[in-house]
Amino acid sequence: MALIARLQHPFIVEFKEAWVEKGCYVCIVTGYCEGGDMAELMKRSNGTYFPEEKLLKWFSQLILAVEYLHSNFVLHRDLKCSNIFLTKDQDIRLGDFGLAKTLKADDLASSVVGTPNYMCPELLADIPYGFKSDIWSLGCCMYEMAAHRPAFKAFDMAGLISKINRSSMGPLPPCYSPSMKVLIKSMLRKNPEHRPNASEVVRHSYLQPYINQYRPSPDPSSVTRTPEKPISRGSQKNMSDSQNSSVSSSDIDSLHSSERITSGLALNSDNKMAESDSASTDDVGFDGNCSELHTPDEKDGSDVPNAGTYKQGSPNSVHVDQQRKVEPKQLKTVKNILGVLKEEVKLRKSSSPVRGSRIKTTALPSDRNAIDPSPKFQV
Repeated sequence: MALIARLQHPFIVEFKEAWVEKGCYVCIVTGYCEGGDMAELMKRSNGTYFPEEKLLKWFSQLILAVEYLHSNFVLHRDLKCSNIFLTKDQDIRLGDFGLAKTLKADDLASSVVGTPNYMCPELLADIPYGFKSDIWSLGCCMYEMAAHRPAFKAFDMAGLISKINRSSMGPLPPCYSPSMKVLIKSMLRKNPEHRPNASEVVRHSYLQPYINQYRPSPDPSSVTRTPEKPISRGSQKNMSDSQNSSVSSSDIDSLHSSERITSGLALNSDNKMAESDSASTDDVGFDGNCSELHTPDEKDGSDVPNAGTYKQGSPNSVHVDQQRKVEPKQLKTVKNILGVLKEEVKLRKSSSPVRGSRIKTTALPSDRNAIDPSPKFQV
């Protein structure tokens, strides 16, 4: 019950509900198939062959159902014409999962179960079998639906096993195309490794027009939505307007001004200091001019130099002190502006990943053309 309850496919009998009656009777309610089963339909046809187009429609629906089962690691193990049901519109509904078994990807089954006329050679030889056993049984069904007789029939079990092991079967009616005959017989090869799997049959060029017509479209409600959902044009416009209003021209001018000051300080440093700065930039993972907003040593928007970067009395710290004396007012103003901008950017980035990415593309230069100022240049 648990297995059939989790199967949901347009060409598999729909599970409704189930319960146990009187402690021993399992009652299962499924969708109603007004058209009966395929075995009854063949009897009612009185020897009149089905049109090839109708056979290919049924074949496509059946192989799509089998592909769905196998992709969910379910082995039917009792595919036969009396388990293929029809709706009032003569669409397929595969049913009777009483012998079905769940297998892992490379597992094999060994129980000898099923209906003898549809059993594959490896099962009759008591050899472990896998998903290709369902392909054999489906080939037997398609042969029978085309020829209105079983693919393998004998007077006793020994004769039946002998015919199956030799893959000895009569010809299909001449009214069907060679392509369909070859496809059906390819599913009835004795060696399971030489049989196509369900996905290979689905991709067969001869079936493609019907597969494309009957392949179920994914249910939008069952599709897992990714975090990066498409954004409608209206929401894009609203976000763009909000972004433009949040980042003013004065903010951008302040950023460019700070970049020029930072570049001037870097040029006045000696060559050794410049090499050290580029090494620290590579460690952070940024280049270019844009990273005063992303310096790892900053906390709460304050520009605190790294304690390990400078030593008291070093030439570099004297040089920075001189720069402080020259332009203390301008640097203080820049620090204040940078602090405000950093806080705004952090808030935007934490509230909306899309908005944060826009700040990088609209308000700042590209990553590859920027220099990540080390804390030693923040005064």
